[in-house]
Amino acid sequence: MKKRTYIYKGFERFWHWTQALLIMFLAVTGFEIHASYNLMGYENAVNLHDISAWMLLILIVFAIFWHLAVGEWKQYVPSSKLVKEQIEYYITGIFRGAPHPTKKTSYNKFNPLQRLTYFGFKALIIPLMVFSGILYMFPGLFPMLKGSSIIPVLHTLGAFVLIAFLIAHLYLLSTNHNATESIVAMITGWEELHVDPKEEHKKHMQKAVDKSIAGYYRVNKSGIFMDVNKAWLRMHKYASSDEVLGKHFAITRDAKDLKDLEDTFNRVLAGETVIGKPVMRKCHDGSFGKHVLSMNPTLEGDVITGVEGFIIDLPDVGALQPQMDNIVRNSNAGYYRIDKNGYIVEVNDAWLAMYKCKDKESIIGKHFSVTRDEKNLGRLNEIFNNVLKNGATITSEVARRRCSDGSLGKHILSANPVYEGSEIIGMEGFILDISNLDDVKA
Repeated sequence: MKKRTYIYKGFERFWHWTQALLIMFLAVTGFEIHASYNLMGYENAVNLHDISAWMLLILIVFAIFWHLAVGEWKQYVPSSKLVKEQIEYYITGIFRGAPHPTKKTSYNKFNPLQRLTYFGFKALIIPLMVFSGILYMFPGLFPMLKGSSIIPVLHTLGAFVLIAFLIAHLYLLSTNHNATESIVAMITGWEELHVDPKEEHKKHMQKAVDKSIAGYYRVNKSGIFMDVNKAWLRMHKYASSDEVLGKHFAITRDAKDLKDLEDTFNRVLAGETVIGKPVMRKCHDGSFGKHVLSMNPTLEGDVITGVEGFIIDLPDVGALQPQMDNIVRNSNAGYYRIDKNGYIVEVNDAWLAMYKCKDKESIIGKHFSVTRDEKNLGRLNEIFNNVLKNGATITSEVARRRCSDGSLGKHILSANPVYEGSEIIGMEGFILDISNLDDVKA
């Protein structure tokens, strides 16, 4: 499956094209300095060569900081895995229509051979050109090398290697399935990439969890926190996950309530699932709060390795108290995702149950307007446009839905923008059924 993906960030594209232009201009002026031809005159060539060299050096410094700051340096770490297969593909496989041994993704932009080449370019060739060029400009830095021919020879040798790299770069670009698309991608940032549908679904679910008003947690079989989301931290009044991860779940309970949590934890480790258990938590500042707890076993193969689940803060729903305890205890949150044109692209089983749909095929691909009657569609359109155009997040709004059989139901709606890079491409969130709360107006 292929999907249009934002792969090259703005600075990355600016750096790539500016570096390419500067290197080509340095080659043109450099070979004129060596009297290979006469385009602009020796003196002009020297001056322009020096100016371009300083511009390139400044760009390199900014690029180093950018790569370190955003973690893109990892893209260039060389690996021996699949190098042989990649070489065989370029030598013979490409001519007999063999499939590419690796697939390009936003987190793995380069194949193993490209990683080795770019690593050599950044770690060897560019440093050689920079330092030999500086010594060329300032021969007094190392008096022992004054008058030596080694510096100009190394600098010129590096120039030929750069030209060879450029030729190889253009050749490998031409071997892509669509070379024009690759060039356009380095201009716009967007490219059609192979996507694993399971990984894509997992990514969207993770984003929904991260942005949800429900607090997510994961604990290993020793009771140590392995993961929590922002909502969990906010409910427990922690500033950072660093204050929680690696600690025992005992930090979340008063002494009199800890035994009950330990019993629940042990039951889930034995294979049980707990849904909607009202509990009292102890916050980081010593205060207390009430939430509804769900807990499920986490598996690796057939082995239970820990537990995970959600907590929903009861005081946050204000007007829905005191009936909310019972409603949440007997309800699972329904997940949905809608594309930028308003078409439903993903729902979970809980969503299907609330809308009385028999299966995903009966709803996926349809416009969200089928989930509302005429009276309530306008508000959903407002929410959708606000999320798509402004990046708004809706945490908890009471809504009235139209089910597949024509009946109506009520739920609490959360809605978050779905991003690809910096572009909003849809909306996703959770719904929590409150059909039994007759005093709540939608």
